[in-house]
Amino acid sequence: MSEIHALADRLFDTVLDHHALRPNLMGLRDDGVLQDHSEEADQRYLRRYREIAEEAERRTAETPDDRITQELVLHLARAECDTIQSRAVEFGVSAHVRSAVPELLYFLGHLKSHHAVPGFLATVAERHRAGIEAGRTPVRHLVEQAIELVGRYDDPAVRRYRDVLVNDVLPHGRDEEHAGLCWLPDGEELYRTAIRTHTTADLDPDELHATGRQLVEDLKRELGDHRGAKYVSAEEMVQDAEAAVRRAEAVAPQWFWTTPDERCVIAQTAPSVPASTSPHYLPAALDGSRPGTYFVNTKEPHTRLRDVAEATAFHEAVPGHHFEAARIALLRDLPLLRRKAQISVFSEGWALYCERLADEMGLYSSEEARLGMLTMAAKRAGRLVADTGLHARGWSRQRAVDYLLGNTPMPRELAEAEVDRHLAEPAQALAYAVGRLKFDELRARSDRAGRDVRDFHEVVLSQGRLTLALLNQVVADWLAED
Repeated sequence: MSEIHALADRLFDTVLDHHALRPNLMGLRDDGVLQDHSEEADQRYLRRYREIAEEAERRTAETPDDRITQELVLHLARAECDTIQSRAVEFGVSAHVRSAVPELLYFLGHLKSHHAVPGFLATVAERHRAGIEAGRTPVRHLVEQAIELVGRYDDPAVRRYRDVLVNDVLPHGRDEEHAGLCWLPDGEELYRTAIRTHTTADLDPDELHATGRQLVEDLKRELGDHRGAKYVSAEEMVQDAEAAVRRAEAVAPQWFWTTPDERCVIAQTAPSVPASTSPHYLPAALDGSRPGTYFVNTKEPHTRLRDVAEATAFHEAVPGHHFEAARIALLRDLPLLRRKAQISVFSEGWALYCERLADEMGLYSSEEARLGMLTMAAKRAGRLVADTGLHARGWSRQRAVDYLLGNTPMPRELAEAEVDRHLAEPAQALAYAVGRLKFDELRARSDRAGRDVRDFHEVVLSQGRLTLALLNQVVADWLAED
């Protein structure tokens, strides 16, 4: 094992120690330990991440493989430092699944022990109070959504946390006119840092905003006045997802050299999951205890667009997240860090690329379903506009909602949920369109070079999750080969 490989393992162990829920979900541990969100723990991990980054900078990569690992260690260690220093746990109160408490509640059923829950909630509550004292306040209506979410749980510790939200946090919430990061102390720098964390690149918010507007205008011309139909029942939603995924699995060998041995499981989200939570994919546990699963949110079917169901299945399941996760799981010679790194711009960019790839594969069952694909593309393009509008330009929540309603086929419920997602996790939604544009660019270069599309897919999924710069270099090196 090289020194850089060993350093990657050290970083991965540190991440798992820090984000203690993750190894339980991955099947690496089953101890019910949860993340310590205290200020003291944050500073302790900040020092550890900085030490790893500094050591990575001193190392000399002797092989191309080590160079990739070294760059990933640097990016991921710095991203962890940036996240800690953002103090997002203090002001990031919401019902969004990647916020601290909703994430715990969502995955509570996967934990065999709940002994750490009371301490976890008490510490998060204390950080909320500290943030308010420092002027880092949450968004009021997101706090209201969090109160509604935690109110569904009949547990003393959760009730105590809810009381903190009602009595100590809600009165200090920012109104919808001042919901973006730019209204917080150092908000402009916080947003720049969030963009770098989620896209792996220093991208200018104004340029992203302009790119999004152009993409939206292009898609409006393709979509015309299409608005889409809604679902009637949860059963229909599951049936459509199942049919789309099985159809994709059947033709996948014509487009991929490597396909998963295990089929993607289709399941409904748990009863406790809010209706606003998007359909999503959960990779298989490393110990084989849980298969890769596409969770369809079947709550309130009348708010769900039927036309986008197939595009969503191709994104979340096959050939999107399921193929990516299954292919990367086979790369056992790579450090676990490279197989399990959380790099949104790669994984979400790939999945969004797969929505269009599915059209090439002939997977859409009707013209309405294909228009659903364009609807989803408009949604992701709109994210570039709304997210940057909120956090860099000071847009109100209503202005962001109005933009999406006026320029994309989203129904009001979805537009409002989208904007709340941007407020709950700034810049994460930018990763979809930014990543897809890079995959599209590299695929076009591959096609111009006359390469087999199966070779292209093998190459881009053969190195684990990568930053945009590393992905670009991996494909460039491959295309330069004789």
